[in-house]
Amino acid sequence: MNSVISLVSVLIITILILYLSYVFTKSLGKGIGLKRGGTHMQMLDRLPLGQDKAVAIVRLGSHYYFIGIAASQITLLAEIPEDDIDAEGYESSPFPGAEGYLDFKKILKKYTDRHRKDE
Repeated sequence: MNSVISLVSVLIITILILYLSYVFTKSLGKGIGLKRGGTHMQMLDRLPLGQDKAVAIVRLGSHYYFIGIAASQITLLAEIPEDDIDAEGYESSPFPGAEGYLDFKKILKKYTDRHRKDE
C-alpha cells in the first residue's frame, strides 16, 4: 500500500513539474516574440538569408536604416528616407497583431534595384 501511494505521489509531482515547465516556456516565448523593440529603437522587419545571416529594417528615433546582420558583424547598407517608409511601407497585414509593419519585399526590391543601376 505504501509503494502505491509513493508511486502515485511521484507521478503527480512529475506531471506537475512538466505542466509548470510548459507554462513557463510558453510565457517566456510569448514575451520574447512580441518584444520587437524599445522606446527609441525598433526592428521593423527582418529577412533571413541563411544560417546566421539576415537583412533588416531598423527604426532609430525618426531615422530608418537598412542593415545586414552576420554572425560576427552588423553592416549599415543604406539609410532609408522617411518618405519611402511612409509612402510604401505601412499597409494592412493579413496577420493579426502585425498591422503597421513595413512591406519589406517592396523596400528591399527598391534598394536592390537602385544598387544595380549604380553599377
